This record gives sequence, C-alpha cells and structure tokens, in this order.
Amino acid sequence: MENKICQSCGIPITLKEQFGTNENGSINIDYCKYCYKSEKFIDKVTMEEYIEKCSQYGSQAGMTNKEKKEYCTKIFPTLKRWKCTCTDKCAIGYNPDCTCESSECHCRKK
Repeated sequence: MENKICQSCGIPITLKEQFGTNENGSINIDYCKYCYKSEKFIDKVTMEEYIEKCSQYGSQAGMTNKEKKEYCTKIFPTLKRWKCTCTDKCAIGYNPDCTCESSECHCRKK
C-alpha cells in the first residue's frame, strides 16, 4: 500500500485499517479513522481548534507538543479538509452553492 497522510490531521496512514469510512462502510482514502467516520468528520472544529487539539499528541508522533503544533500549523492549510479552493466568485462573499470541501471556507458561513 502506498503511504498516504490523512487530509485532515496529517498523520501517516500505512495500514488499510487506519482509513476512515464512507457512509456505506467503504474505505475513504483521504482521511484516517480518527478524523472521519460514515462520511462525516468526527470533530466539528475550525482549523485553529484542531491544531490545538492535535498538538497535544506530540509524544505519539515522536516530538514535543510545541513541535507538533508547529508541524500542524505548517501542514494543515495544505490538506484537503482545510484548504480553501474557492473560485473568485465565491471569494467576494457568501455563496451557499460553493463546492469547496474545506471546513474553513468562508463562502457558506453566514
């Protein structure tokens, strides 16, 4: 299996059992099981809140919590869940029809 990283939290996914699931129970190759279950994100948080949460697990990643926070702050904006891919039309204001997948997208927020 090709090594991947979770597109929500950035952890390496090296085993099939680590993948999240879609609504029908099939594997979702973009997210890990700690972030995504039944086609929904487990934690409904902003990117900043998730950086704070994930930074508490530095020792599990072989780093200090401060180093983990620095890593998360750098990598999260590049991950699918957090990367806003809005069109120019969306970027000018509220657009409930925006198709961007980022939970950080400002277009759907009132």
